[in-house]
Amino acid sequence: MAENHDGQVANKGTENAFNPVPDSERKSLISLTFVLAGYPIALSNFVIGGAVGVGMTFPKAVMTLLVGNGVLMAIVLATGYMAFKTGLSTSFLSRRAFGKKGSSIFSILLAISSVTWISLNGDIFARLIKSTFSWWTLPVSITAIICIALWTQSAIRGYKGLEIISFLGVPAALILSAIGVIAVARTTGGFGDVFSYIPVEPISFTAATSSIIGGWVFGATITPDVCRFAKSTRDLIISGIVAFTIGCLGLQFAGALVAISTGNGDFTVAMAALGLSLIAFFAAIFCLWTTQDNNIYGASLAIQNILEETKYKGKIQHKHIALATAGLAAVFAALGIYKHILPIIQFLSLLIPPVSGLIIGEEFFVKNSKEKLSVNGVALISWLVAGIASYISLKADVFVPPIVGILTSCIVYVILSKIFDKKIKAA
Repeated sequence: MAENHDGQVANKGTENAFNPVPDSERKSLISLTFVLAGYPIALSNFVIGGAVGVGMTFPKAVMTLLVGNGVLMAIVLATGYMAFKTGLSTSFLSRRAFGKKGSSIFSILLAISSVTWISLNGDIFARLIKSTFSWWTLPVSITAIICIALWTQSAIRGYKGLEIISFLGVPAALILSAIGVIAVARTTGGFGDVFSYIPVEPISFTAATSSIIGGWVFGATITPDVCRFAKSTRDLIISGIVAFTIGCLGLQFAGALVAISTGNGDFTVAMAALGLSLIAFFAAIFCLWTTQDNNIYGASLAIQNILEETKYKGKIQHKHIALATAGLAAVFAALGIYKHILPIIQFLSLLIPPVSGLIIGEEFFVKNSKEKLSVNGVALISWLVAGIASYISLKADVFVPPIVGILTSCIVYVILSKIFDKKIKAA
């Protein structure tokens, strides 16, 4: 199942960061499904669904949600299969294309992006608490720190911590979705009004699909961190499809129904209009928790990949890196620093999805792993070209930028590898 790697270090406290996940630590189908579903279960998916819902007729909205999430599932299954087969995390898989030190660039970007999104969500949820409960007197900065500290409790416990919170968060999100759908059915017009809805300000299929794929392609890209715990290809396929059907498609569908029924694409406002704001708030606790602890977990694995080429390899435990990551995010949230760097991170995030294309291109087409090289220039060039292509797609509003990046990186990498791989071997 998992390939053997040279220079393995003791796994104690490192969450299998340096070595393939051994067969003895692979997880059951149920566990894998819940943890995979926990990551995409987030308020943003309700919001994305709401935006698509109010901008399209119901049949078109459903078709758009199916297509967008189909693409995300394909990315999850393709990269997840490689993680299952090798037992490696996202960052260590990237070594097969980038080389040992080359993958550190991607890991740094991934870690910084994760920290920024953790801090941003900490600030957003802190403000939601302040607006929901008038008796809450703590300032937003302190409240954000408390929220992030809460998310850290599961992240520092590794996969087991993610599992516990996911077993709570996934049902909570499903209950929230069900309540929202039932509330829509009980409104005066019921589902009849939803099916006959005509948008006031229509949005295009391309724009809607871009929001769906762009909203969660980052998450789909780093799912190998969890997929490496799969016991079989069958478990991986079932868990990947079920998890993203629940976490992405299910929540977006519920968000679309609620938004169409109320005429408001803002999910929190729409739920308030249905008299469900308090229920939405408590469900949001778990929706945010299951996503942000995964971000902390992924950032920790990325940092371990960076440390692998230093004297600190295997000497710093996962929980300590997770605490440091969350601590930095808490500082960002408390001081509002993320507001100044978020635009930069949003631009740099265009470079994260293309890494999936590089990994896929290497694994399925080139089949000449560069993990023993220091830096693979072909991968870096392909990555840069893909980033530029994604940016042009974004600015020109043509097709879906993340998909443009993934396809470009894969195609360019395969072509350049076929030309230069022999020279690399000779060197």
